[in-house]
Amino acid sequence: MTTTPPTSRTQAPVALSLNTPRRFYRGGERILVFRGLPVPDDFDGHRPEDWLASTTHLFAEGGDGVTPLDDGTTLPEALAADPEGWLGVGHVAQFGVEPQLLTKLLDSGERLPVHSHPDAAFAARHLDCEHGKTEAWLIVDADPGATVWVGFRDALPTDELAALVDAQDERLLAALNPIEVSRGDAILVPAGQPHAIGEGVLLVELQEPTDFSVMLEHERFGLDLEHAFLGLPRRTALASVASDALPPAGVAALRRRWTDIRGVGPALPAEAEQFFRAQVVRLNGDDSVVVDRGFAVTVVVEGRGTLTTGAGVSPLDIAAGDVLLIPHGAGDVRIAGDVTVLRCLPPTPVGRPAPPSDPPPTDRASGPS
Repeated sequence: MTTTPPTSRTQAPVALSLNTPRRFYRGGERILVFRGLPVPDDFDGHRPEDWLASTTHLFAEGGDGVTPLDDGTTLPEALAADPEGWLGVGHVAQFGVEPQLLTKLLDSGERLPVHSHPDAAFAARHLDCEHGKTEAWLIVDADPGATVWVGFRDALPTDELAALVDAQDERLLAALNPIEVSRGDAILVPAGQPHAIGEGVLLVELQEPTDFSVMLEHERFGLDLEHAFLGLPRRTALASVASDALPPAGVAALRRRWTDIRGVGPALPAEAEQFFRAQVVRLNGDDSVVVDRGFAVTVVVEGRGTLTTGAGVSPLDIAAGDVLLIPHGAGDVRIAGDVTVLRCLPPTPVGRPAPPSDPPPTDRASGPS
């Protein structure tokens, strides 16, 4: 395990403060409860997303979203000051000073609208951006019978999709595949697939770092057309929507159970790894495990334990509700205790071996079988 003494703040885990921009839909109380924070008397009920380690701005609704740090700087400013310390040599060489990831806690206090997100090719052509918005949901809590919807049950020709969008009625939701969810479900939502999240779900969301959404439902949420269609002509915006049928086998291929993991393992289908990675660390009792170094949004979802970095920093006590950003410069990370952690990471740089300063772990303990 790396024992390099700390030389900058970039080597220490950072506790992430609440970052909840106001959104058009309701929610947010579950986030406060999860993070062990009181619900303010003047809580406006429209803070349903906690943007974690964000370098991304809202497309509309005021443009907030970027993560502030305790020293008064923003995360993008910190990354620019020490990109390799935060992100690693290989990441910076391939991706530059951009984490390639936005992580959120999301609490659906009401059903979200039917919407979709463009892929990278569409975003490059029409939105001057290299990222689309593939996303994934790791369900942390859900009311009994809670439902999400992904993909059209039957193919919708362009004119039929446009007619449903014009009608703005319940037929849009009825056209999607319903999926009843509970704690432990993990669902990948590829860019283009129409979807919605039902009321009563708390989840960790990983996504490409954009806020591009085509709001197929918009009237009932009071969204103007400029917002709903990304400032594009309706016909152009709707061309980003995957209108082919997503059959039951296709839906099944997008699902996993992160609570099936014991020890350390991936939470999502392999298809997600070109966009982001989600790693589950699930330990019992006195178990411990060392995980590889890397820029990681770390959400403790159950239990208590300790987290020790390879940067000579004293062990941190961690408990359910804690949210940490661990820089690449922190080195390898040992997690121990009766604890479950979700680690949200960027894609692995392709074809770039680790530099000499990144030795492999040498003190790796086995997790529970």
